[in-house]
Amino acid sequence: MLKRLYLENFALTDKLEIEFDSGMSVLTGETGAGKSIIVGAIARLLGEKVDRDDIRSGCTQSSIECDFYISKNKTNNFRDVKNGLNDLDINIESDLLNIRREIFNKRASKSYINGQLVTLAQLKQISRYLAELYGQHSHQLLLDEKNHLNFLDSFAGLSEKVEKLKLLFYEWDKTKKELAQLITNREDRKKELELLKFQKEEIEKANIEIGEEEKIQNEKRLLDSSQKLADRSTNILNLLDRQEPSAIDILDNCRSELSKMTEIDKSLEKTGELLNQAIINLGELRTEIESYQSSIPDDPNRQEQINIRLDELFKLKNKYGHSEEAILETLEKIDEVIGADLNIDDKIKNLQRLEKENFDKYYKLAADVSSKRQNGSKNLTKKVESELSQLGMDKSKFLFEFIYESDQNGIECDVKKIKATPDGLESGRFLISANPGEPLKPLARTASGGEISRIMLALKAAEKQNLKGKNIHGNLLVFDEIDVGIGGITANAVAEKLDLLAQKYQLLVVTHLHQIAVKSQYHYAVKKSGQKSTGRNIISIKRLTKSERAGEIKRMLALPESIKS
Repeated sequence: MLKRLYLENFALTDKLEIEFDSGMSVLTGETGAGKSIIVGAIARLLGEKVDRDDIRSGCTQSSIECDFYISKNKTNNFRDVKNGLNDLDINIESDLLNIRREIFNKRASKSYINGQLVTLAQLKQISRYLAELYGQHSHQLLLDEKNHLNFLDSFAGLSEKVEKLKLLFYEWDKTKKELAQLITNREDRKKELELLKFQKEEIEKANIEIGEEEKIQNEKRLLDSSQKLADRSTNILNLLDRQEPSAIDILDNCRSELSKMTEIDKSLEKTGELLNQAIINLGELRTEIESYQSSIPDDPNRQEQINIRLDELFKLKNKYGHSEEAILETLEKIDEVIGADLNIDDKIKNLQRLEKENFDKYYKLAADVSSKRQNGSKNLTKKVESELSQLGMDKSKFLFEFIYESDQNGIECDVKKIKATPDGLESGRFLISANPGEPLKPLARTASGGEISRIMLALKAAEKQNLKGKNIHGNLLVFDEIDVGIGGITANAVAEKLDLLAQKYQLLVVTHLHQIAVKSQYHYAVKKSGQKSTGRNIISIKRLTKSERAGEIKRMLALPESIKS
């Protein structure tokens, strides 16, 4: 039950606080007085998106807050709220649940439950157990046939199953599309795979080694200069000991002369040792040069092989990377792709199996939902017709018409193929006959505004009756001008129906009809007035006393003040 509502700088409010009780409370006031602002604030607290226009002009932020009394004795909603709060790690130590939203002009709004920051989705998850709002928006939903199936599902308690059905459909549809795409692209993939296999074979056949190009480039330089190297080696050998006078002969003569000098001056012995070592070194140098000269490659066939190999490496680098490392990395990637694509037929088989599994899950639940919808529609027809009879439409006929869309590629049902959708195997719409002898016709195209209001109330009353004791919706019902387009006897019937609902639920009703207002336990008058200090309009609300209520009823009846209550 909604216990308290507090608004600060919300729309046309300054600071406004309202206390509520169980039973039916009505909000009345002149057109434009701000009654819908109160309902709008409750809608925001239940998770409706906020807007910067919700902030009072000239202010930087606004605040809205409410307290719900959650009776522990009424375990239907308390248990669901408690479980939801536990999932969010929010404690509820008392019977009061506090919800607050802060709306800012230049940053995102914030939502709190019992002082703990929550997301909008989390707020909606909890608030759905607290209250429901019905108004002009609900009327528009009823006028759109696309929403009629949702009304039936809500009545039959199938909403959660249908949400699960949607998930199963999208999972099945996703798998089905993947399978179709894979089959369609199989030939293209095979061609791609053949190319990858060719590239793999080409690289593997080349037997690439890191550093190979540098190595054979060096070898190529030697082969290209083999004659020059051989000639220069011969020149060195000639200078060392193959011509007259040779370097070694000259050093031998030097050693002979130095030996004679050493006989006279012993201090030249070390110099003689240096000369001996030089002669030895020259001998070793001659040996090294002779060995090098004999090793100089001179193989025209090898030169041709190297040129072919360098050309091969050049082409591979242009195709697969500019280094041996890059070519080998490309080979690894090709192996990965081939490894993944080699089993394309296995993939198709696996997807076919998965697609069938997903379809079976979807179809099983869809068939179950269809069966329950059929039973639910019969029950709905009886209950709505019964409710309508209490709302002044006692001769009305009401029916939910099931519609099945043919599809050659659809699901075979009753010797025909029908289209499967996220909502199941059928759609549908409400048919109504408000007058005796008239055939059933689509509600959205034939019902008047007053009839729409009563049908909406009948649907909700039927739903509440059908879901009695089930934890589907909250105990607060907010009706924002659901009485639009009606009056007289019909207004009395609607008032009686609301009065009956108020025996089981807390009702907050925005109305212009005195017939409804007099049935309420509590009466609140909403008024718009100008501030003396600023001249700006603000909204005020007052819970009326018995005498004040009589005066407000007179206003609603447009009776002169001289008439006594």
